[in-house]
Amino acid sequence: MPEHPAPLPLTGLLTDRVVLVTGAASGLGLGIARGLATAGAKICATDVDEAGLAAVADELGRDRVLPVRLDVTDEASVAAAFAAAVTRFSRLDGLVCAAGIAPAGNLVDFPLAKWELALRINLTGYFLCGREAARIFTRQGSGGAMVLLSSKSGLEPSKANSAYNATKAGEIHLARGWAAELGRSGIRVNCIAPGNVFEGSKIWNPAYIAERAKAKGIAPEQVIPSYIAQTALDRDIKPTDIANAAAWLLSDAARCVTGQVIVVDSGQVWTR
Repeated sequence: MPEHPAPLPLTGLLTDRVVLVTGAASGLGLGIARGLATAGAKICATDVDEAGLAAVADELGRDRVLPVRLDVTDEASVAAAFAAAVTRFSRLDGLVCAAGIAPAGNLVDFPLAKWELALRINLTGYFLCGREAARIFTRQGSGGAMVLLSSKSGLEPSKANSAYNATKAGEIHLARGWAAELGRSGIRVNCIAPGNVFEGSKIWNPAYIAERAKAKGIAPEQVIPSYIAQTALDRDIKPTDIANAAAWLLSDAARCVTGQVIVVDSGQVWTR
């Protein structure tokens, strides 16, 4: 078995592009913000975690990163965050929707409150942010690009994961519909469907791992190795892998790519 190479971050691909990233204080949102900064972008980093955002801005440089508190489920909060980005950087070129939750549980025991919260964050949040970005891109008249972070579970559902399966599939169809609707305005919309990214993840917390263990009938400590073993490459996916896909989709290198789902899962969806 050959050694697995470390992912190489992209540099210079997004020089001086302005991108708003939701969920940027932790997990994949943070990994994407880091990757886009390496690619040269100016970033409006948004989240409800203000302390986390401050740490991101300090790490990546406040000359290039604007931290803004944003509740993706609140229409006024979304509008204010996008306005702050345009005020600071004079324009907006891209959006990455990465704020999301993954409440798991068997259908017969799954509470309505968790279902509705997943819809609010994973679907309404994407809708509100996508709508605001489309309004700005249209007003600017120079096109733009959106990347919606979905999941392999949006393509092939996982057991005991009703809310996550449904919302992640819904995000893919939001992207496809927007791509068709906005294409003549030069606005591209794509999805990334990551496999399981464990490093830095808030989703893969002990409670979620316990839920997955119960669904799979295995011990909690076996969960992460079991997911990696399901991939064709037998390779642990890193946040940089997802960030590189986002940077490419936001760049002119992907100028003719829209309405697509880029699956970054080490070869899992088609091997299950």
